[in-house]
Amino acid sequence: MTTLADAFGSFTQSAWRLEARDVYVVEEYDEQLDAFLNGRPLPARQDGWAEVVQAAVGRGAQIGRVRLVGHPITDYTRFEFELYPENVSVGEDVRIVDRTWLDGSWSAAPDVWLFDDRIAFRQLYSDEGHYLGAEEVDAEPVREIRRLLASYSVPLAEYSLTKVPAPRPETAYPSVLPRAACA
Repeated sequence: MTTLADAFGSFTQSAWRLEARDVYVVEEYDEQLDAFLNGRPLPARQDGWAEVVQAAVGRGAQIGRVRLVGHPITDYTRFEFELYPENVSVGEDVRIVDRTWLDGSWSAAPDVWLFDDRIAFRQLYSDEGHYLGAEEVDAEPVREIRRLLASYSVPLAEYSLTKVPAPRPETAYPSVLPRAACA
């Protein structure tokens, strides 16, 4: 069985994530989050994510994510939107889907990773947002989630937390979360 760490270390073409939670508790971000919440400049990131993205892009792979944005918009979501431009600047494709563009079934959407279109993991979190681990899952429902969200998502630069854009006309149809994704 592959682990999430193994998948990160061995993907060759693509790594894609769905961030579906409105709040995460990430201890390594505590100092930055505190600065953000108190209107201070953010200290430099120490999470190593920029290096992961740069290494992947350097070997010809792609890294991307879709962030579901719920309402009311949480402080943590606002904080993440302060960090995302750095991700984009090093080559990550960060895309946004506002939950108002989707039907209610997406409230159960899991956080997932998909590597090379064939290895998938569901990330597990406590109700408060603490990371509990990851479990390998069937990749097919995750590929379907990615396909559905690709039609709804907009690039980070086209989304505003203060003025939610209307969904594009070509995506203005109900979208139902694949049942197998929630299993």
